[in-house]
Amino acid sequence: SVEPLRGTGSSPSRPSVRDYGDINKVPTITDDNVIEFFTDVEGNWEYLINFVSRSKILHWTGDPRGVWGPGELAIYPKGILVFGGDAPDKGPGDIRIIKVLTRLKVQHPSQVFLILGNRDLMKMRFLAELADVPENLDDPWLPTWEKQPRPLSDYLVKEKLQKNRVSKLRWMLDCNTGCQDGTFDTRKDELAHLYGTATDEDVLFSYTDSVDPKSADPWMLEYLRAGLVALVLGDVLFVHGGLQDESAGHVPGSSSTFTNVQAWADALNAWKEKELRDFEESPGWRSGADGKKTRGGAGLIEYGTPGAGARTVIYYNPFDNGNPVKRSVKVREFLNSSGIKCLISGHQPHGQTPTVVRHMDTGLLVITADTSRSDAKGSKVFNPLNNRGLAISVVRFQGDLVLIEGTTNEGSKHGCKLNRRRMNGEEMPDALVGRQLLNNAWVKTVVEENGEKKVIVALGVGWTVTVEVMSIQRACMNLKDEYRQGGNFHVDMHDIDPRQLRRSFRTFDDSGYEALADSSSLRHAGYKQLDQEAVKVFDTASTYVFSFNGVLMPFRDTEQGQQIAHNVNRMIRHDKRVVFITNDSTMSRKTFLCKLIDDFGIHIFQSELSKRSLESAGASSCRSTSEKVDIIKRLCVITSAYTCAWYCKQHGKIKRPFVITHGTGLLEELANVGITDYFANIDEKGNPKREFSKPAQADTIEGIMKQAPNVDAIIIGWDHCLSATTVAVAENFIRWNEELFVETGGKAGGKLPIITCSSDLGGIAGRTTADFPVPSFQNRKVRTVGNGTMANAICHRQDMVSTPIDVGKPAQMFQEVLCLRQEDGGLGIDFPSSIMVGDNLETDVKLANDCGMKSLLVLSGVTSREMVDREVRTDCMPTWVVDNFANVCPSSS
Repeated sequence: SVEPLRGTGSSPSRPSVRDYGDINKVPTITDDNVIEFFTDVEGNWEYLINFVSRSKILHWTGDPRGVWGPGELAIYPKGILVFGGDAPDKGPGDIRIIKVLTRLKVQHPSQVFLILGNRDLMKMRFLAELADVPENLDDPWLPTWEKQPRPLSDYLVKEKLQKNRVSKLRWMLDCNTGCQDGTFDTRKDELAHLYGTATDEDVLFSYTDSVDPKSADPWMLEYLRAGLVALVLGDVLFVHGGLQDESAGHVPGSSSTFTNVQAWADALNAWKEKELRDFEESPGWRSGADGKKTRGGAGLIEYGTPGAGARTVIYYNPFDNGNPVKRSVKVREFLNSSGIKCLISGHQPHGQTPTVVRHMDTGLLVITADTSRSDAKGSKVFNPLNNRGLAISVVRFQGDLVLIEGTTNEGSKHGCKLNRRRMNGEEMPDALVGRQLLNNAWVKTVVEENGEKKVIVALGVGWTVTVEVMSIQRACMNLKDEYRQGGNFHVDMHDIDPRQLRRSFRTFDDSGYEALADSSSLRHAGYKQLDQEAVKVFDTASTYVFSFNGVLMPFRDTEQGQQIAHNVNRMIRHDKRVVFITNDSTMSRKTFLCKLIDDFGIHIFQSELSKRSLESAGASSCRSTSEKVDIIKRLCVITSAYTCAWYCKQHGKIKRPFVITHGTGLLEELANVGITDYFANIDEKGNPKREFSKPAQADTIEGIMKQAPNVDAIIIGWDHCLSATTVAVAENFIRWNEELFVETGGKAGGKLPIITCSSDLGGIAGRTTADFPVPSFQNRKVRTVGNGTMANAICHRQDMVSTPIDVGKPAQMFQEVLCLRQEDGGLGIDFPSSIMVGDNLETDVKLANDCGMKSLLVLSGVTSREMVDREVRTDCMPTWVVDNFANVCPSSS
């Protein structure tokens, strides 16, 4: 069984990988074999499932296994699978991926090979560093390879954590193991997914037990036992990071430099096995020969880090300032002398497709196949750390050919066939792949647009990769002289179609590449006042996203409100796209937009986007403003009522929710997506139902629940009249279903989805009037209870805490709708060219920082100057601050 076990035993209860003998014996490779390579799955279970669906050698057998996959993973007789390393860390699939791959390896030892990556080896650290001894917390070991290590004490203060082993694990994951912020949470999510619930201590033990030789189920250690540092299959060399002068032929601890690639790989793997056995014998701290603290396998751990310098094949970046480069003459000669025709690795992402670099002197193909940063805006619904999006690629070897194929995030299929044994043995346009252009961009793969084959080229500079879809003729015209050899790359000018010279670019940030440095150092350190110089930058955005409640709402029917509307309208007239968002779930998009137009004087119909939309819809025949609002609401407003309805529709199984709300906005949006069989605490006109205002007594609660005993979800909107009875009804729906699930052994009941339209704990309802009897209380902010407080009342019960799905800002669901294409129900906002204007550090500013937008914080809402000055969380730090948007006069205005 590959299901995980909890807890540890005094000795392993299962056979070890080593009990199966030499499981890494390499078979003789023939032209009938199909070798497939994928790498850097990094905890993304969905990516593994997707890869198997594209594979020609992998398939699922037997009955579906629920969270463990559509069946048991199997491999066809002639297939050989090589995984390039870095199985865990950036998604809630670590345990399943590693166990499934290890099991497949044990079942088919000569057909499955696992290359070890830095993320895999890093797990060896946890057993010693998280041992329950005082020195691990009082004097924690700091990685020697960290240039500016972040002390545990500083981290605990900043994150407001207690000093314990769980907090230290968070520190290690966030600060010095190369993980992404959020890795602790994704591991917890996976444990909860597998078991139904998970605690912080479960996360801690999942890291320590998995590498403990005495554990009942050391699943990570088993994976390391099965893994290799280098693998030679025929004329292909597989490593995780790459090869450079210092690492070619080098084995740690050996004074000899190997000249034969196979002998070198064998020696490197033997050294790995020796180091791992040393770790198993002494996984805890011990004194080294120099008297310093060390542990078993320390050399292997360091080999997967920058501490190994240039002598590692695991932690190596084969790019120069973000762009691929050729291997050195020494490396090419080292490989060529042993007949190696292809070097393939992962580790370093470079866009949506594998990168190929040809070497014209030896015919060597160097392939870097890590695509883990295909799309930083990829959907975070099921994996909050997903940076892949929909892109997927397979590298396949058969006979003389290297076949690369897959799909981009935009849904375009790509692919090419390369000949690794006969230089220039491909047809056009495949022959262009792996060649470099005059601007240093590399041709990556072939796509088809409107029946015409084109190539994708990519240029990396720092952390930014610029991708262009280019015509074959134009690519040929721009080849470097070196890469014009051996092919028919001549272009007759009279054959050129001017349309083929048009350029189509896509740029994206690749800043998540392998780095052990503290990611918080990449963020800005503080805010600036919106002065005249800042206004010039503020004015460069194409889209402005306004939060409603603290920016506009407090100033209805005031001079300040008129000035704010005036400033917004001038931006609209200067062709700036203006979008309004709110966590107020009492309003539908239509109600919200009508309020902006009628109550606040926003001239949304004057925007060019609105004009075009109305014109294309034939709005001249519309008889009312209401009909026009129906047309353009999808372009310029989002409420959490809409994001809630959107989520329920995506969920697919929510048909009969219990809806807690005030006003009809949430009900209207649910009805718009086809959810009409809801049970609500208000009637169709938005009036509170009388029974919900009665005392919270048993007969009242039971009587209400009898009206809708088959509720399948709880939706918590902003209820201005929330009562104890309403809270009790929701709690009993939740409890009864959970109890029924236990009583029936999972045959009935279960965890009801709980959806909150916001996590706001409070907000500003308005300001006191000038006739307030106490003069000092005049023009004071009137605060109100927020949606999040109401959700807490329902989810924080006496003996259990439920975590609701948040669909308000700054939650991921809200972000999804903001950037989702308009035709798919979103606003289609391009975050890098947008600026957020809001009043709340924890919702508006955090939303901006999470999405990569700049932000302007106004102090007219819930946030004061003192609160900003006290703020230490980098993800809640605004770009600029201003007292009131009435004081802002963009230069374009």
